[in-house]
Amino acid sequence: MRTSAIVKFYNDNKSLLLILLAGIILRLWQINWGLPELFEEATPLTVSWKFWNWGKPGFDFNPHFFNYPALTFYIQFIAQAIHYIVGNLIGIYPSLDSFGVSPAPLIITARLVDVIFDFLTIIVVYRIAKEVWNKKTGIIAALLLAVNPLHVSLAHQIQVDTILTFFCAVSLLYIVRVYNSGERKWYLLAGLFIALAASSKYTGAFLLFPLLGAHLLRSGTLRESLQTLNHPPLYTSILLGALVFLCINPFIIISAGEFQQDFSYEQAHIAAGHLGVVASKSTFDFYFFHALPLAMGIAGMIVSIGAIILCFTRKSTREIVVGLFPIIYLIIISTWEMRAERYILPIIPFLILFIAAGVSLVADYILKKLRKTAESINGHPYEKIAYAAVTALLVLQPLYRSSAHLYELGLPDTRTITKNWIRENIPAGSVIVNGPYGVEFPDSSYKIVRIPFIAVQSELAAPFYDARWYADADLLIASSFDHDRYAMEPDRYGEFLPYYDSLNIRWKKVFEATPTKGQGGPSLWLFTPPDSVRRRTFELSLFDRLDGNPESTRISNFLKEINSVLLEKKQLEKSEQILRMILMNEGNNLHVRNQLARVLFGLGKYTSALAQLQQSVQIDKNQPEVFALAGNSLLKVDRPLEAEAALNTALNLNNRTELAYKGLIDLYTQQRENGKLLDILKRYYSTLYPQSEDARIIKGRIDSLQAVLKK
Repeated sequence: MRTSAIVKFYNDNKSLLLILLAGIILRLWQINWGLPELFEEATPLTVSWKFWNWGKPGFDFNPHFFNYPALTFYIQFIAQAIHYIVGNLIGIYPSLDSFGVSPAPLIITARLVDVIFDFLTIIVVYRIAKEVWNKKTGIIAALLLAVNPLHVSLAHQIQVDTILTFFCAVSLLYIVRVYNSGERKWYLLAGLFIALAASSKYTGAFLLFPLLGAHLLRSGTLRESLQTLNHPPLYTSILLGALVFLCINPFIIISAGEFQQDFSYEQAHIAAGHLGVVASKSTFDFYFFHALPLAMGIAGMIVSIGAIILCFTRKSTREIVVGLFPIIYLIIISTWEMRAERYILPIIPFLILFIAAGVSLVADYILKKLRKTAESINGHPYEKIAYAAVTALLVLQPLYRSSAHLYELGLPDTRTITKNWIRENIPAGSVIVNGPYGVEFPDSSYKIVRIPFIAVQSELAAPFYDARWYADADLLIASSFDHDRYAMEPDRYGEFLPYYDSLNIRWKKVFEATPTKGQGGPSLWLFTPPDSVRRRTFELSLFDRLDGNPESTRISNFLKEINSVLLEKKQLEKSEQILRMILMNEGNNLHVRNQLARVLFGLGKYTSALAQLQQSVQIDKNQPEVFALAGNSLLKVDRPLEAEAALNTALNLNNRTELAYKGLIDLYTQQRENGKLLDILKRYYSTLYPQSEDARIIKGRIDSLQAVLKK
């Protein structure tokens, strides 16, 4: 009996199973693209990885990141936990410390999560189409979604949108059932899955509008509809959704300050857009004339719009329920300045439902032209041919784009090519200046200086786009990712473009990787600074560009990073300029002030060094290294008594302060006070590792001095 049931199920669903298989193949093909590099943002992976609380006991399930709600993070963590448990059982991960050493398996696991949710979305869309229209429409809708280029491409990236789309589809299934029967269980399930959608991405809450619409459309008149707003299952559904959302996202309340900060940023992001979004162009135009035609094909978009209009003109309320979400969602996101193709992914399945419904309309119209009545050819081969022909026309463009995208994923990314060139040609330990979305070096093989990038209010990053900051680096990476976006609006970003001109005119280009048609990654240009651009000091106009910029923290961090390069390259005069600039905003930063004192000492500006050290001691007297440096500075300006006192203070605070011992050794050697010298040498020797080179040298001096004193 079981075998016959399986055979019957296969025969009844053969077409659907073949479509699901094709959908899986398209999404698994090139699932390992880019590896071992990770070129996507992959926020759910990076946030969930921190839940393991590495190096500390237990787990920490507070995301500390609220730009998105937390459900996708927890789903990815569960996938990681399953990955580890299976790997541990079969011996791949002997211990937790070995888990994640190689990131590639984790990345593939995270992408597989999206593949699974994509697969489930196809099934749900089939179910919706079957309930609202018929099985034939369901098969067509499943096929169109299986080959949809946007759906396929985002299944290869670790984003929140794929999981959001699945929960949106399931929510709509139950919203349709709310309209059909009005049973309490469908209200509750609709509320539950709307909460799961909103817990994947805040925009999932827009599903409340179609839920309310489905509820109101159950009534015959507007007056009756308004009277049903106090219907208990409706507000119970909404209340359940709110409770589920808070249960999944309790840290929104627990870490309210962090949530407010991140959510405010997202609001600003939506309102202002980001670099590359041209404000003069309409967001609606972007979606309607660019994103949607690419995602569905021009023919598919036309059929979808026609089918939606027809369902409203016919007042086919069950179909209207399906159309509410894509219409409302598109209207809302079209009011945002921020725009991206992936934002429309949640409405693609619903638009595809109308494409599938439109296939029947178009095919029936063709058949009516071939025969006087559709009834006379029902079941005739012409019927299958008509449906197949119309479906093929609508599938052709999306399938081509999906195949082209998958082919492109198999090509080497320009960032991989550039990284390989750097590894082969640039010595380890070199200083590399890296622009936004350049080449990542997660290990410590190079000293990386990052040019700050600000996606929102990008004008604030202008002071960092000046080649003079980076003249002491060994290599600079520039990218079309930022250059081309600045070039799109020269009036707005005119301060940025001279940076690229100066690189091309005054620096030496040593390598270039430009993507061919279909190849992934930006154009990348590698430059080295010739001697002609190197200076002993920075021009003061560089610092003038920083005045009045509200990004004080970002500026300070940038200057500290530049200073670390200058110290490594022994550019002390430039370092002095940088450190003085930092102290203008961070007067109580003892680390920076002490660093400035060391730089001044290295430059022979001993009096200036002493002035900095005196200010440092006034803030904190328990600094043995500061007293040691002060003592050595006092020696340089011939103030031996004060020097001796400062050096002894350093040793009293910490008897292992090496600089203090060396200062006292120099002082007593100069003064020929052999008794004191012998005593300090012995004290110093007692702090050293006996087998070290320093211990051997000091022991030699002690023996020599003792021999002299015996005479």
